[in-house]
Amino acid sequence: MNDNGEHHWSFDYNYGAQTPQFAQELIGTLGRCYTDTAARDTRTGQAITHIYNILPNYWRGYAGGDAKETLSIGTVIVERSKQEGLWHYSVQYENTTSGENLQMRFRCRDEHYRPLTDSWRVDAQNSGDDKYSELTCEGYLVKDSEVQLRINGTEIVVGTVDASIKLTCNWALFDVIPALAQTIRASGNGVELTLFEDLEQLRPKSRIGFLASIEIPFSLEGYYLYGAGLLPSYWWLDADGNIAIASTFFETLVLQEKIRGDA
Repeated sequence: MNDNGEHHWSFDYNYGAQTPQFAQELIGTLGRCYTDTAARDTRTGQAITHIYNILPNYWRGYAGGDAKETLSIGTVIVERSKQEGLWHYSVQYENTTSGENLQMRFRCRDEHYRPLTDSWRVDAQNSGDDKYSELTCEGYLVKDSEVQLRINGTEIVVGTVDASIKLTCNWALFDVIPALAQTIRASGNGVELTLFEDLEQLRPKSRIGFLASIEIPFSLEGYYLYGAGLLPSYWWLDADGNIAIASTFFETLVLQEKIRGDA
């Protein structure tokens, strides 16, 4: 934590003479999001959308890590809409420094844990110009327990899941944590789930628990995500039920824009 003690350690990445400062960029992004009071269009069928600014936790480790006007290294767009009783997710992750571009599509049942169902697809691209610059991964559940992937035509069995523990994707946690916040706080020990990280890696026995409440830089409630083989991450929920900050080991997502939708 910084000497001024103002920001929680889970997203405090101000270091030395780094310009622009991490805290300045984080507060500015959230502040602009919260002060933008222009009414959003909520046409029938419009998806609920959250757009996040990607900030690097360790700026010197990124290409082009010299001084510039903005610290952002990309954008994450999380869209979801409910159709015929299922939540349809479309997640776009673009890292402008690494050239990585991911498009993830999956469906979840309409429950607090957002259990993953039937099939999903990941399209990955990078800035290279060879045959390895693109990858397509499709996956599906067999009898709701065995997870299988098809990567560029090759079939892979990832593993099996315990039917008694909910299986969800880390990109659905933007809805899972707000839905379970009260349950998590009341439990004292958090809730257990099986996480399917980036629709590629099974992380059984993962746990979401309550971390802390803060008032600076904004009024937020923090939750942690821990699990075997999983790098810890910290999720901060605002008063309106939006994930405002999601901080992983290498980068932090900061809410830039929200569109309510009508789902």
